[in-house]
Amino acid sequence: MNRVVVVVAAMVLIAVVELVTFGKAPGALLPVAAIPLALAVVQLTLGLRRGREIEEEEPPDDMENGPAEMLYRWHARAQMLADRAEGTRADWDRHLRPLLAKEFELSTGLRVAKNRKATEAAGILQFGPELWRWVDPANSALRDQTSRAPGRAALDEILRRLQGM
Repeated sequence: MNRVVVVVAAMVLIAVVELVTFGKAPGALLPVAAIPLALAVVQLTLGLRRGREIEEEEPPDDMENGPAEMLYRWHARAQMLADRAEGTRADWDRHLRPLLAKEFELSTGLRVAKNRKATEAAGILQFGPELWRWVDPANSALRDQTSRAPGRAALDEILRRLQGM
């Protein structure tokens, strides 16, 4: 029951009891009015206690939806990126290559902009010449809509080697 309804009902009941009691026994006015007041206080206390128990059982909205929503979004993004591996080379170069190149830079500590030759040598050593061409940020062809991307097998192998670093 809504707390406001309980308070209003108690006040109305107290007023009715006082009006009825006032004419018959004016000395009993206070004890008789205390009964509806005590019932209202008990009802409010039980309502508050139940509300607190419900709050403790259920996680708050931001905790309930936040991690679940974040996991859902992460999964959807990972699925979309994996699907790009089966698309065109332009899809790969636009969506996957920047992520893979950035992960490679972070893993090795080498920045392509500072030392291109060292980064290329480390990339060929880590991935081999065939896979490095799909990670190398300088080998991008964003307008190539006809060539195929290397596929999920190549993406899996690149990710496995990145994970092993």
